[in-house]
Amino acid sequence: MIGDACLHPIDCVKTLQQSGSGASLGFVAAGRKIFADQGVGGFYSGLGTYIAADGGAGAVKFATYEVIKKWVSDRVPEEYVGAALFGCAAAAYMASSVVLIPGELIKQRMQMGQASGFTSAVSSIWKNDGITGFFAGYQGVWLRDIPYTALELGIYDNIKTAFLKYRKNKAAAEGGGDGAAAEISQADEIIAGGIAGGITGYVTNPLDLIKTKLMVEGDLYSGLGDAARRTFQDGGLSALFHGAGARVGYILPFCALYLPVYEVIKRRLERSVPKEKVVAASAKSAGKVGRGGAQQQQMMRRSSGFAGVKRRNVAGRRRLDGEENFVSF
Repeated sequence: MIGDACLHPIDCVKTLQQSGSGASLGFVAAGRKIFADQGVGGFYSGLGTYIAADGGAGAVKFATYEVIKKWVSDRVPEEYVGAALFGCAAAAYMASSVVLIPGELIKQRMQMGQASGFTSAVSSIWKNDGITGFFAGYQGVWLRDIPYTALELGIYDNIKTAFLKYRKNKAAAEGGGDGAAAEISQADEIIAGGIAGGITGYVTNPLDLIKTKLMVEGDLYSGLGDAARRTFQDGGLSALFHGAGARVGYILPFCALYLPVYEVIKRRLERSVPKEKVVAASAKSAGKVGRGGAQQQQMMRRSSGFAGVKRRNVAGRRRLDGEENFVSF
């Protein structure tokens, strides 16, 4: 939510650039148009709605992701867990989309000046289209956000694992041991979040652009395929990347901020759980038979949702336990 508030003006510029009325505008020109049409307040249109929707959707997404990731890490062979994280992230987004899509729709209509406020936007959508109107353009949102979430969280977790592997090998080379005391810092998590956000934001821009067109200019297109086809016909491949600079400028710092903050909060919550409960849960998992000896050993070693990572025992840093799940990109 903090990231949403700080970077919302860039999102407003991106939305205008992706619409028909701002497709020919650069970043600065789009910003000038918003200021000329709506003043300073135009850069914050839809902010309250989006903070509420994104906050709720984020809670659902990460709660679902952690549960599925833990389930996968306990059952999937070690060498496949890194790849499986992408599927976990996609499933987590699908669970959160029920909250996110209506908020995204209302936000973008307010950003484009199609509604003067939250109440008028809700009233207009309900009057014209009923409950289904709040999910207008949902195909575009799913098309954008399922691969987006899978890439964002999958790349982020795999980059962190790469950092852990590097630090372990370095510590082993310098100390002559097995590198078990190697650590990853908060700065590493920030870098991982920024890289994941920058790559994902740019790669998924064409999907975000089609989603925007369906939400703010839906009456001009018969569907997702028609919007994509006409956009390509009108401007070629480059037309699909309108607003890409603003999108990366928004998502890169956003991911560098919110993913590490999420990690900090998660670890603090984990530390607040009594150690006896963690031990009991591990013993219960270890006692379940019929899944193979190797799987049992993996389950006994894991006490957190992150495969290959022990609970934090030094503020701001984590220790390796000798397990890595790494996917090479």
